[in-house]
Amino acid sequence: MTGERSQTNEQEVVPSAILVASLVFGGYVVWNQPFGGSTAYIWWIILGGSLLGLLYVIFGFRKISQESDVHAAVAWLFNGISQNSRVLNKRTKTNVEKVPPPTTTLKNELYFERANRRCEWCDERVDSPDIHHIKPRAEGGQNHSENLIVLCPNCHRKADRGAISRSKLKYQVKKQSGSRRYQNGSSSKKREMDA
Repeated sequence: MTGERSQTNEQEVVPSAILVASLVFGGYVVWNQPFGGSTAYIWWIILGGSLLGLLYVIFGFRKISQESDVHAAVAWLFNGISQNSRVLNKRTKTNVEKVPPPTTTLKNELYFERANRRCEWCDERVDSPDIHHIKPRAEGGQNHSENLIVLCPNCHRKADRGAISRSKLKYQVKKQSGSRRYQNGSSSKKREMDA
């Protein structure tokens, strides 16, 4: 978990920015030759930093192009994507098996019985419902009724982009399931009393 957190929070400087800065500052120093006077040491530091930046870009480009190909090296140069992070991303995507979509029977059960033909978030009547996985299938979310919620297309878009949090959706499903059980329980008590 900490490895993922450090990778996502880590801001890598794009190597092409280092290259441009090195060329601009190094070129200025070489062109103007301001090495005399009391500020000479500052210009030597700028020139040294520029050379280090150039070496970083040259050796980084060379290393990545040798490990994979020139296209990966160009991607690294302009996007700052290192080969290691690309391999890590591929591994994390393939480790989780994608769950198949829910069955039509389960969709109908949720839509007609639990949701009563309404969006479970905004409570609007919906003729073409979307069944949303609270924990996405790509992350291993299962086709259990506790992980599925019936939404209208507008609420589904909001849920997909995170405007409706997963915790709120889970709470709504619990609330819907609880009220459904209560309705079923009270109707069975009424039937017993009528008999």
